[in-house]
Amino acid sequence: MASLSRFNRNNINLFIGQEIGVIVKKISQSIITKRVLWTVFFLFIYCLGNRLVLPFVDLKNANIFGGAMGSLAFSSAMMGGNLRSMSLFSVGLSPWMSAMILWQMFSFSKKMGLKNLPVEIQDRRRMYLALAIALVQSLAVSLNLPIVSGVNAGLAIFMNTILLIAGTFFLIWLSDLNSLFGIGGSIVILMASMMANMPYQIMDSVEKLGIGWDVLLPLFLFSLVFLYIAGVVQRARYRIPINKINIHNRFKQYSYLDIMLNPAGGMPFMYAMSLVSIPQYVFMLIQFMHPDNKWTSEAIKALTVGRPLWLVIYLVMLFVLGLAFAFVNVSGEQISERMRKSGEYIYGVYPGQETSAYINHLVLRLGFIGALYMLFMAGAPMLIILVNPDYLQLSMIPGTFLIFSGMIYNVNEEMKALKLNTSYTPLFENV
Repeated sequence: MASLSRFNRNNINLFIGQEIGVIVKKISQSIITKRVLWTVFFLFIYCLGNRLVLPFVDLKNANIFGGAMGSLAFSSAMMGGNLRSMSLFSVGLSPWMSAMILWQMFSFSKKMGLKNLPVEIQDRRRMYLALAIALVQSLAVSLNLPIVSGVNAGLAIFMNTILLIAGTFFLIWLSDLNSLFGIGGSIVILMASMMANMPYQIMDSVEKLGIGWDVLLPLFLFSLVFLYIAGVVQRARYRIPINKINIHNRFKQYSYLDIMLNPAGGMPFMYAMSLVSIPQYVFMLIQFMHPDNKWTSEAIKALTVGRPLWLVIYLVMLFVLGLAFAFVNVSGEQISERMRKSGEYIYGVYPGQETSAYINHLVLRLGFIGALYMLFMAGAPMLIILVNPDYLQLSMIPGTFLIFSGMIYNVNEEMKALKLNTSYTPLFENV
């Protein structure tokens, strides 16, 4: 009996070992696992680059994050940068993001004819635009950094400017690699930057304002409600019934075109922060070249994050980008062309130009609703800084949650698509 029990126990252990081996083999061969590992590797490189400190910078200087630099350090954290680390990736993806939205705005002009250019030329010119913005931002940051004594200031500024530009384009390249081999593209890098800086910002505000649990607990509950609302709006769709010529009538009820209730998503919050920071960089350069001009210093103070003028410009930019991104994400021309080629049409609407106008009109209405939603959810909480500017970092939390919900949704959709692609097996696999 003892030998029989030992035999059964050995068989059970062998069976468990074989099942574990099969599971491990499936996981190791899964395309999702490979992509996640690539993304983890790219994030490791990003974290390593954040540790590479710029040369010749006096990190012991007490005023290193004072004035405009403190304002830019806060805004850069929302765009994959980290000015507080004074590292190779301090500027982040801000130049690339600004170049993308500016290029989209230029593309709407039919006179410029940018949409008619070959894809290679468009990509090259977008990179030129990103290079110009990166040069302005990197030079402005380098000129305002404290340099250690005994080092030639011109050499230090030149070296730091080149390194910051190189760091920006390295992040662009890293984002492209993550799009090819990993999951999430540039979204993952932006999420990593925001997650690394958000706890510091919250704790810094809590300590500065002396907030106790009587305020933190309701704030936490409000954040949960806000996340729930953001998730519901993110999943909300407006469905347009469409007719497909070759589809069986039994599946007719499943044939529709859906458009998000908020077509722009949470990206206007981030891109607005990037665009609003550009004038401040420009004025910092002008002030360095003409230090006696008082209007430049006044302009820099007025455009500092949290000031009334900055808030007005930011809210206007948030609303405008909410409308603009709606048409960028949902193009009536592209959808109508795709429907025409596949033999689809909307009930009661002629294919072609009329379909395009119908979809664009609907996107305009939904985009307007989405822009108002962005202003209410991300812009309205920031009005508290008019009463007390110290609440700036806490007032940014709702907008940050909007970005996170959109990012997590996009990554989740990408994961679902990868699972769907790998759920099918070849017909003659075992033949």
